Amino acid sequence: MFGKQEHTELRESVEKAVERIVKQALTHADSTLARLGDLTKLREELETLKIEKGRKEEEYAKKDREIEHKVGLERKRQEMELGLAKREAVLGAREEALKADRQRFDDQLAFHEKRFTEEVGYLKTMIGSLAAKLPTATITEERGKRRG
Repeated sequence: MFGKQEHTELRESVEKAVERIVKQALTHADSTLARLGDLTKLREELETLKIEKGRKEEEYAKKDREIEHKVGLERKRQEMELGLAKREAVLGAREEALKADRQRFDDQLAFHEKRFTEEVGYLKTMIGSLAAKLPTATITEERGKRRG
């Protein structure tokens, strides 16, 4: 059938073909492995990014809660300040009313004192005039005389 030389050539030809196919397969395997490695890296990055996203979302949610809490505290503070301001205004109005009442009382008391002093002075003068116009009576005691 085949001669030795043909057999050798065929063998070399088959070896070259096999070598070429193996190289192609290895190259293809390397590129597939590289793509798989890249895919694994991408999946790892994706998981890392998901974790980071979760952390950021939790951080933002925490900040939102803190802001809501601070807003609530500020609202309460303002409500308390408003209540205090109202109370101060009411107390101020009451104080002014009390001052006005006190002033009216003092004025009325001064008027009555003046009027009383005038009346007493008038009565003293009148009694003095009456006393001057009344006859004086002297009661003398007789000693030693007895009625009987």
